[in-house]
Amino acid sequence: MRVDLHMHTGYSVDAASPQTAAQKVRACAEAGLDIIGITDHLDFFRRRGPSENRDAEACLRDIRAAKEAFADQIEVLVGIEIGQVHADPAAGEFIRSHELDMVIGSLHAMPNDLDIYFHDFARLNCDAFLRDYFDELLKMERYGGFDVLAHIDYPLRVMRHGDYVPSFDQYMDRVRQVLRACVERGYALELNAAGVAGWQRKVGPPQNILYEYKRLGGERISIGSDSHALDTVGRGVGDCVENAKKAGFSSVTVFRNRRAEQVEI
Repeated sequence: MRVDLHMHTGYSVDAASPQTAAQKVRACAEAGLDIIGITDHLDFFRRRGPSENRDAEACLRDIRAAKEAFADQIEVLVGIEIGQVHADPAAGEFIRSHELDMVIGSLHAMPNDLDIYFHDFARLNCDAFLRDYFDELLKMERYGGFDVLAHIDYPLRVMRHGDYVPSFDQYMDRVRQVLRACVERGYALELNAAGVAGWQRKVGPPQNILYEYKRLGGERISIGSDSHALDTVGRGVGDCVENAKKAGFSSVTVFRNRRAEQVEI
């Protein structure tokens, strides 16, 4: 089965627009995907409202309509990508009050409410930043409420500057804490292909992290292109599958009605 469980439509502020759910599903069907999850952004913050979010209610209605319209061609999972679920009680309320197949948990913004992407790493203590990042990631895992832990290597995508090449190699003690929490709480660890288009030119997380997750007893993985445009659906998912198999995984975890099911890859 070809799966892509992380993608965005025009309801995500950083995605190409116009880009409807129906257009996204059609593009996925034409790309030969079998199961997809549409997971538009819904970010929460500590000191400001979710002003960057678009109409989440309309988004979910459109996904459900597309799910029904294309039911004979492709399986569509109704999802959402919640940013900083632990930052605002409203995040948990939203999840509990909506019928969803899957919830992706992401850490995009640090406690200063600034997206990691926009930090000035050339002027920051990057070691301290990464240690704070792992602290925040563990807080989010303890809070819970989601099914898939997304792109734990998100900082690596954006921290590179000058001669500095970011890596988690010196932080494996912290990485192991995050991976153990995944195992203990039943989260699926995401293989995310967004790095294919960045300086890394490959999917994440780094392969040694995937091996470590397996060694620690990890059984659940998720795979997503993180597509933000119609022409990038499925991008990199083949590489994700290859990395997963090398690490000893033979199936991907698909969440239907928030219940985990294993699908062979």
